[in-house]
Amino acid sequence: MDRNELISTLQDEGNLKHSFSAEDIAVLAHHMSIKSFDDNAILMHKDEPADCMAFLISGRVQIIEDERQIAILTTGDCFGESMFSEEATRVASVQALEATKVGLFSIDDFHALLETNQRLALQFREIFKAVGRARAEQHAAETYTDKRKYLALIAHNNMKESLMEFCSMHTNKLEQFPLIATGTTGSMLFKKTGLCLSRKVASGPLGGDQAVGTLISTQNIIGVIFFRDPLSSHPHHADIEALGRLCDVYQVPFATNPQSGEAILDYLLSGKADHDPLPNRVLEAYVKGQKKVVEAG
Repeated sequence: MDRNELISTLQDEGNLKHSFSAEDIAVLAHHMSIKSFDDNAILMHKDEPADCMAFLISGRVQIIEDERQIAILTTGDCFGESMFSEEATRVASVQALEATKVGLFSIDDFHALLETNQRLALQFREIFKAVGRARAEQHAAETYTDKRKYLALIAHNNMKESLMEFCSMHTNKLEQFPLIATGTTGSMLFKKTGLCLSRKVASGPLGGDQAVGTLISTQNIIGVIFFRDPLSSHPHHADIEALGRLCDVYQVPFATNPQSGEAILDYLLSGKADHDPLPNRVLEAYVKGQKKVVEAG
């Protein structure tokens, strides 16, 4: 019964059905062993030899790397395809999220299939290699770390012309930094000065302030020049306050008018920004408190 369930699962679920006939899939299934795992069981361990792959007959599993969930897989999905990659060991662990049953396809099973049906074995190997490459590329994209240090240029609508005038006066200084701004500000900046953005965010009310705030928390912002309109109300006032608060937390220079903006540019270009800042005692105390919470848990 388990064997028939495995065959029907591979034929009806997952992606094999798009590349192989039902008969070819049945041949593959007959070269697998079937194993059941309890909830929370570890099916594969990171750093162990990558000598088999598996197909989910029933249940769900999660892929974990360094305590971070990479993916959740369900019926018909496969994992462990690194068996056919250049990686000698597994790069992640697999844990059952409920009672789970899988079909295991080991390197010995592959060699047995290779002896009886070389054409089919090599076709399966190429498919599994392609799956592995696609997942590796997706993982690389998801874990990509941007190491650039941006200067953020932000302005309320009524202040955008003032920001453009400021940028026109200081083009030679601004071109020495990777710049980040909204698409609207970026378009105006290019037309007025020829300067191009290195990264673009949404407008403030649509999350742009929060996006810059996220980059502040990852230490990707070296300064914020935010020409605020002091005589108008703004629907995203809370986001503006949060942006200033994060600048204080991470000691990022924050200018709100042309004079302070010029001071920031001169400071950043002086090389003083490369020196270690004064210790942030409030932040240090907060981090220690969070560590105690984790340890207590």
